[in-house]
Formats: sequence, C-alpha cells, structure tokens
Amino acid sequence: MAVLGFSKAQEPQSLSDEKIRFAMVSQHMYSAMESLNLCQFVYGPAWQLYGPEDMVELVRTVTGWEDVDFDELQKVGERRLNMMRAFNAREGIDRRADVLPEKLYKPLKGGVSDGWKLDRDEVVAALDKYFELCGWDVETGIPTRDKLEELDLGWVAAI
Repeated sequence: MAVLGFSKAQEPQSLSDEKIRFAMVSQHMYSAMESLNLCQFVYGPAWQLYGPEDMVELVRTVTGWEDVDFDELQKVGERRLNMMRAFNAREGIDRRADVLPEKLYKPLKGGVSDGWKLDRDEVVAALDKYFELCGWDVETGIPTRDKLEELDLGWVAAI
C-alpha cells in the first residue's frame, strides 16, 4: 500500500476521507491495468504475485520507455476513467446511476457482520467527497471541463 501513498490502518466500518482517497487511487491503478491489458486475476486484489512496481517494470521492458514511472501509469488510469465517465454522461448516465442496492442499507443477519448496515447519509457524503477528489461535478458526477483540460482531454468535453 505504501507505493500508493497509504500507510495507516483504517477503521473497518467507516468511510473516512483516507478510505475514499484509497478508492480513487486504487481505481486509477486498476484502470491503468485495464489499459495495459494486464490480468487482474494474476495481480490479485492485494498484489500477491505482482505489484505496482512490477507493472512499471513491465511497461519499461516491453516499450523501452525507461522514464515511465508509477505516477504516469496512474495518470493513464485516471484519463481512462474520466473518458469513460464523460462517455456515460453523453449517453445520459450520471450520478443518479451511482446507487447501491437497497438491501445494503438494512441490517445483516448472522455471522460476524450481524446487525451491520450502511448509513445512507454517510454513503452520500462519501460519494460527494469521491467526486470532489476526482475533480468531477459533485451534483452530477460528471468530469468538469477543468479536470478534462488538466488531463489533456479538453476535446472530450466538446463531444
């Protein structure tokens, strides 16, 4: 987790700002993996076999681009997610589609999670924070023109 900039343990049942930032950063990484056509099954959710450093080394070896680093690959993933989000917005899909199933807001029964449920207000606030971190409009969940310009994707906003 240190390569992603995370070193502190988090409370298991909270949606802290650090967890929200982790969701964004890890989503950028997995988006970069998709762009590079790397198998998430092989890498695994906790990078049991290969990790972020291996991804950088692989890109350097295959392409010969010695100056590629992890931050650049993260930017590739971020660009991809913003293009996908902009495409969805063009097709009429926005924040209204960013909802969880109703059953997650009802207490679980049995096992170690007995009685646990998501708090709707906390989820909405976390989504607001996530959109803010991503540089997306908090009301609509659509990437802002400033964010698209920052990522050299201004042309996407014009479509």
